[in-house]
Amino acid sequence: FASNALLSSLVAILGVFLSKHYSYDASLLLWHKWGGAGIALLSWGALYIPSTARKLKIVFAVIFLFVIAFFTHKGAQLTHGVNAISFPQKKAEAVLPKEVKLDSNTTVYEKAVATILEQKCVGCHGTDKIKGSLQLNSIENILKGGKGGSILVGINGKEASLIERIHMPLGNEKHMPPDGKLQLTPSEISILNQWVKAGGNFKTKMNQLAKTDSLYLLANNYVPLAAEKKNQVGSFPDLSSYNSNYCSVNYLYHGSDQVEVTFFQGSFYNHALLKKLEKLKGQIIHLNMQGMPLKNEDIELISQFSNLKRLNLNYTKLNLKAIEAIKKMESLSALSICGMEINETTLSNFLSGARFSQINVWANNINIKQLQNVIAKYPKTKIIVGDNLENDFVKVSSPTIEQDSSIIANHLDVKLKNLLNGVVIRYTTDGSEPDSLTSPKYNTTLRFTQNTTLKARAFKVGWLSSNTIQRTFYKSEIHPDTTYLITKPDPKYTGSGANTLVDYELGDQNFANGKWLGYKDATMEFVVGFKQAKTIKQVYFNSLVDYGAYIMPVVSILVQGSDDGKNFKRIKETKYPIVIKPATMRETKSFSCVFPENTKYRYYKFTVLNIKKLPEWHPGKGTPGWIFIDELFLN
Repeated sequence: FASNALLSSLVAILGVFLSKHYSYDASLLLWHKWGGAGIALLSWGALYIPSTARKLKIVFAVIFLFVIAFFTHKGAQLTHGVNAISFPQKKAEAVLPKEVKLDSNTTVYEKAVATILEQKCVGCHGTDKIKGSLQLNSIENILKGGKGGSILVGINGKEASLIERIHMPLGNEKHMPPDGKLQLTPSEISILNQWVKAGGNFKTKMNQLAKTDSLYLLANNYVPLAAEKKNQVGSFPDLSSYNSNYCSVNYLYHGSDQVEVTFFQGSFYNHALLKKLEKLKGQIIHLNMQGMPLKNEDIELISQFSNLKRLNLNYTKLNLKAIEAIKKMESLSALSICGMEINETTLSNFLSGARFSQINVWANNINIKQLQNVIAKYPKTKIIVGDNLENDFVKVSSPTIEQDSSIIANHLDVKLKNLLNGVVIRYTTDGSEPDSLTSPKYNTTLRFTQNTTLKARAFKVGWLSSNTIQRTFYKSEIHPDTTYLITKPDPKYTGSGANTLVDYELGDQNFANGKWLGYKDATMEFVVGFKQAKTIKQVYFNSLVDYGAYIMPVVSILVQGSDDGKNFKRIKETKYPIVIKPATMRETKSFSCVFPENTKYRYYKFTVLNIKKLPEWHPGKGTPGWIFIDELFLN
C-alpha cells in the first residue's frame, strides 16, 4: 500500500508537469487533475484502515475502483478525444466535395489546403482534441500557431514546423500525421510544401498564379480522398439526388455539413431546380448562379438561405432593384453582380444599408471615376472591379523590370514593360505603394544614380490592378581587392564565404537559398583590403529581415581602419533603433553608415552586431536574434 501511495503521488505530480506541455480542454483537465490528487489521497488513506475492518475495506475498494475508472477515463478523453473508450460506432463518413469550381474569389487555401488539413490534421488539432496548443480548424487558429509559435514560418533557421513535421520519418514520434493515422499523399505533401514556400498566404487566389506555376498545377488538379458512397450511420445525408447535368451540389469539405451549389447551362434552367434545394437552405453557404436567367421568385427563395455567405449573380439579366432583398441577408459577406446594369446613383443606393462586406462589379456604363466616388462613400465595403469568370486577364499582369543588374556604377537605366494593350504603369521610388491617381506614370526609361527602391504596378480601366513589383538598386563604386571573414557564420548559412559580400548577387526573401551569411551566437566581423589606400565615404549592407524566423534588423555597425592590417583605429559606429512593433514581417532592407571626411585606409574592419536578446513582444524573447547579410556596397 505504501508503494502504491508513493507511486500515485508521483504520477499525479508528473501529470501536472505534463499538462503544461500540451494544451487540453480546460474542463477535462480540471477533472483529471483533481482525480489524480484524489487517487493519491485515497492511496495514502488505505494505509490507515485497520486490518480487522473488513466491511470498511470492501466499501473503500469499491469507491477506489470507481474513482480510478472515472478519472482515468477523463485522462483518455484528454489525449484521445471526447469519444475515447466509448461504445463502438461506425465511422462517420461525409460525402466529399467534387472539384472546387474556380472563380476570382477561390483561394489556394480553399481549393486544396483546407481540405487536406481537415482530412489529415484536424483529428488531433481540432475542437475535440488540441495537441501542442495547435488548432487547424480555422484560418484564425492556424495563424495563432501552437506552443512553438508559427507553423508556417521557420524559426531559428529551421523549416516551418508544418513542413518539418510532415517530412520526418514515419517512426519518429514527432511525425505528422502520427503513425497509425491516415497519412498525407505525395501530392498533398507537395501542395503544403509549395503553399508554405510561397508564404502560406490565405488570400492568394488561384487566378493570381501563372497557369504554369507549380502550386497552381498541384492545387488545380487536387482531388480529395474519395468517400464511401453509401450513406452510413452517423454520416451526413447523401446529396446525389440534388445533382444533375445542370446543377452541382456538394459538401464544402470532408466532415462538414455546409453545402456549396453551382448551376450550369442557363438555357436549361428553371425555378424547380432551385426550389428542390429548399430542404438545404440552412446549409448552403456558397451559391453560384452565374449566367442563369433568374426572376423575382428565384431571388425571393435565395433570400431565405439563412447561412449563405457567398453569392454569384453575374450575368443573370437582373437589375439592382430586383435583388434588393439580397442585401439584407445577415450571413452574406460577398456578392458578385458583374454584367448587371448599374450607374453611380443606383450602385450607391444599393450599398446603403447593405450587410455584405465585399461586392464584385463590372459594367460598361459606369466609369472608373464614378466607381471611385462610390468607393470613397462606402470605405467599409470592399468594391472589386472585374468579372467573376475564369479569365487570364481579370487581373492585370504585373509589369516587368527590364534590367538584369541591380548594381549602379555611375548610373543605371531601368525600363518597365507590360505586354497588355491599354495598360498604365505607375511607380514610386520613395517606399510608398503605387496608386492609380497620384503616383507618377511610367513614360520613358528611368535613370538611377543613387540607391533606389523601385515599386511599380499596372492599371487598366475596368480591370483589377496588378500586384506590386519591387526591386532595390544599389550604388557601388568601389570593389575591394580582398575580403576576409574574422568570425565564421553559422554552419547552416555560409553562403559562398567571404565572396558572398562582394559577388553582386542579391539574395531573395528565402534565407535558405545559399546566398546569405547568417549570424546568431557569434558577432559578424570581417575585413576588406585594398592594394592602395582608398577613400570611402559611405557603406551599405543588404540585409534580410524576417521577424517570424527570428531574423532581425542590424543593431549597429562599427567601422575601423588600418594601414598595416594589424592595428585598427575606430572610424565610426552607427546604431539603429530597436523595432518596437514591425509594420512588415518580412523584407530586404539596407543599412548604411556614413564615414567622416577624408577617411582613407588600406584595410577596413566591420563589426555588424545582431540583437543578443529578442524584445518582450517577440515570441523568442530573451534569446539571440539572427542577422542575414549578403552584400556590401562601398562608395
